[in-house]
Formats: sequence, structure tokens, C-alpha cells
Amino acid sequence: MGDIGGEISRGSEMPQELNDLLSFVQTNSPYYQRLWRDVPSDGSASLDQYPVVEHASYWAANTCMNSHVLTGPHVSGIVLKTGGTTSHPKVTFYTKDELRMASQQLGLGILAAGIRSHDRVANLFYAGEMYGSFLLHVLSIMDLTIPLVHLPIGGSCTSETTIQYMRESSATIVFSTVTTLVKLAEYLLERQEIMPGIRVLMFSGEAFYEDQRSRVSQAFPGAKIRSLIYGSIDAGALGYSASETDSRLHAVSSPYVILEIAPDGLTSTKATGVPGSVLVTNIGRRLQPVIRYPSGDLAEWVDYEKGVFRVLGRDTIGVRVGPVSIDTKHLRQVVTSALGVSGDLGAFQAVISRANMRDVLTLRVGYRLTDEDATRTAITTALYDARPMFLDHVQRGLIGPLQVEFLAVESFKISSTTGKLAELVDERPTV
Repeated sequence: MGDIGGEISRGSEMPQELNDLLSFVQTNSPYYQRLWRDVPSDGSASLDQYPVVEHASYWAANTCMNSHVLTGPHVSGIVLKTGGTTSHPKVTFYTKDELRMASQQLGLGILAAGIRSHDRVANLFYAGEMYGSFLLHVLSIMDLTIPLVHLPIGGSCTSETTIQYMRESSATIVFSTVTTLVKLAEYLLERQEIMPGIRVLMFSGEAFYEDQRSRVSQAFPGAKIRSLIYGSIDAGALGYSASETDSRLHAVSSPYVILEIAPDGLTSTKATGVPGSVLVTNIGRRLQPVIRYPSGDLAEWVDYEKGVFRVLGRDTIGVRVGPVSIDTKHLRQVVTSALGVSGDLGAFQAVISRANMRDVLTLRVGYRLTDEDATRTAITTALYDARPMFLDHVQRGLIGPLQVEFLAVESFKISSTTGKLAELVDERPTV
């Protein structure tokens, strides 16, 4: 895992840099002072004795103009939104030096993902509205010493215009969300076109499911699919791509980050192949500290000593329909099982709405087929068989029957500012 992570996880004395950070934060951040009120302030506590951050309290304390998380006034740097796939985006604060460090880490991630001298990079991330992905990748490209050409296309163009720019500019590398890549692939394949000149598709911000890979690979037959970076605006750059064949494999971005995998959400493990919540401590974030902060993902160690881990997806995103709970990962499995999909499910989304004073679950499926009625019945039957409680509540009139829609990827609810596809959309009105 690197020197810092290895020492801490073995329970030995913490390195001075981390000790200094913890002392500084405990002295200057009102939020962490409260969270750590039972932790000794003399530097004797190991990292795993510090409480894990609870997201709700952290973000409630981190208001835009009166943050109790910050260790001091924010007088120079940048404010960015985070949380583009949730219904409540938040803000995060960086100093100039922290922003510079973040862009340098992203540059290391780009190199690990396979960029080469003289590549021509189509940046398809979304810009504006205080989101940072486009800007940070502009900075990361500029930080690299190898010669590159940056094509700042952005994410707001139509698929037709994006493809046109990429062709006219002879792009060889694509930076993008997964949703945008799938949309471009669908656009090309509908017209029986391909783009063989793309060498690597580099994605971040969303999971790349195996059932999406087939369609994307058909449209970009010469391209490898690599994780651009594993991280987030709030937590930082956490891991670099570590495999050409498994885009889930990453190496911890040590010494900038300490990454823990906690099966119970609290206590870290070194064991190989044991899934757990990802906890992040970012050594470089002093203004808005990130210490034992849950990334929201599950992962497992592949090689603890080398810091190699496999991202397994989001921590459970629960769908609650009336009194019935089910997670989106299970819903996706039900759909792919019913379809017998071998690898071309373009997109998936669960939508909760209200009708006739009842909650209704609608599954939106990005899949092209000839017999929608039969397939809809197969998916409904599969869910009812897998979750008898769901069927029971439908029959008792407590929730509405399952609805299934087959849509083109362009018709899904996608964030207009980040280009990400939300797996769960809650359309129920509240008062």
C-alpha cells in the first residue's frame, strides 16, 4: 500500500506527516473537534482509533459560507460542487496548493491509464455550474511533461457534434463518463459506423458494467477501456489504473492517500478478497479535511502490500418502495438475468414515483429487442420470484405493480451538469 498506509495498518507509530495533520485538524476544525472528543489529543492514538466520518453530519456542518468542517477561512483557491449523481449536490473547498496537488495526482493517473506522447485527448467531461471534472482534467493534461494535444469538447454537445469534433481532430484518447461513452456507441452503431482510431477510452465518475462493454467495444473496436482515475471531488484521487484487462483494479495513490477497506464500515482489514467499505484519509487536504471518510464504494484487497485493490461498486443504494426495500445492484441482476444479456445492456435506472396514492417502481432498461411485451413479463416475473415480499405488497394494494420501460440511452434521466446516469431517481413529491 506504500509506506504510510503499510505502517498505519500494522499498528506501528504513525508517520510524522499524518500525526501533524491530525493534530492540526483537531485544533482547528470545529466539526472534527466534536467528532474526536473522545480521542486523546497527545498524538498517542492510532488512525483506526479515530471515528469514521458520518456523511449526514459532515455535510450538514459544511455549509457554503459558514462551514464548521474547515480549519480556517477560505481566502484563496476554488469552490467545487460534488455529488453529481445524488439529488443534493454539495460544495467542497480547495486552496490553490491543494488544487495544484490534485491536478498533479490526476496527471499520474492519466499516465497509469496508458496515455502516450503525441496523443490527442478528447475531453468530454462536463464544464460549468461549479463542477470540477472538466477543469481538473484540463489542469492535469497541462501538468504532464509529455507532448499532448488537448481537445476541450466538453459534455454538452450532441452525439453527432461530439463525433464530428473527434473525427475532425483525429482524437486518439477519450476522457468521459460511462454514460456519454454508451450514448456515443449507440449513435455510431445505429448508423453502422465505427471509430477505429480511438486507442484508449478512459472513464471516471461511474462504474463501467460488463454488460455495457460489448456495445462500446463494437463502436470503438481498436480501443482499450481503462479507468482514468478512482476518486471523487470530495475525497480526492484515491487510486490509479492497475490493469489493462480489469478496469476495476487500482493502486492506491500513496503517499497522498491512506485507503482502508472496512468490512464492518469501521475496522480496516488487510485480508485479500474480503469486501468492505472504502475509507479515505487524504494527507494533502488541510483546509477541508478528509479523514476516515467513506467514499461510498465497496472494494477488496488484491495485494495489500502493493496497495492493489478492486472496486466492487457502490455501497448499497437502497430503493424503498412503500415498506419494501431492495438495492439497485439486485435490481440490475434481475434484469440482466431475465434478458439473458451477454453484454449489451446499454443503461439501467430505477425510478420511484407515485400513482393512485401508492409508490410505483419503474425499471428503465437500455436494451433493444423485438418483443417488448414478452421481455417485460419475463423481468416482472423474475423480480416477483426473487422478491416475494414485493409481489405480496402489490397483491395487497400497498404498492403499484412493477413497470418496465425500454428506452434509448438518450431518453434516460442524466445529470445535465455532470453527464452521469443516476441509478436511482426518486420522483415522489414531498411536502
